[in-house]
Amino acid sequence: MIDENESLIVNALKKGDKTAFDKLVSQYEKVVYRICHRFFNNENDALDASQEVFIKIYRNIEKFEGKSSLKTWIYRIASNTSITMSEKNKKEKNGLLQNLVDWWNNLSQPTPEDLTIMSIERNLTQNVVREKITKIPEVYRIPVILKDIEGLPMEKISEILEIPVGTVKSRLNRGRRILHDRLEPLMKEF
Repeated sequence: MIDENESLIVNALKKGDKTAFDKLVSQYEKVVYRICHRFFNNENDALDASQEVFIKIYRNIEKFEGKSSLKTWIYRIASNTSITMSEKNKKEKNGLLQNLVDWWNNLSQPTPEDLTIMSIERNLTQNVVREKITKIPEVYRIPVILKDIEGLPMEKISEILEIPVGTVKSRLNRGRRILHDRLEPLMKEF
């Protein structure tokens, strides 16, 4: 349920208070960006999705009824926006060559001089895992991101996705299995 501070922000937003919207953005921008970035594993797509999330919040604040917390509502918008934009991006896909160029550019970003070999390997591993997460079907990807990366409890994920806890568990298990199967050949290389 919505707390007193959230209630004040929501009421101000519904009255068109731009300062309240700025406050909301500053309070939630990191969380929204993190969800979007973990979904896409691409800075540009994550920024686009984050911007779209806040546009939707601004346009739809009148529809917020307070049945869940404001944060839960924002998580739901971020999740749904990521899925929608991903489906749109699939239709406009640049092709394999562009994806390989983007992947290579992400790997070859300069690192600080004080990084050790272990931190470089860890970064490479994280990039591979992030890449593999983006390949999980969307229906399983969001539960994996919300549970395993964001650390949210099952009940909160159920509320965000508006599905029963049992369905969350099922999708989470399936998503983890898919991720494991895709990472297993890579683990044999190490």
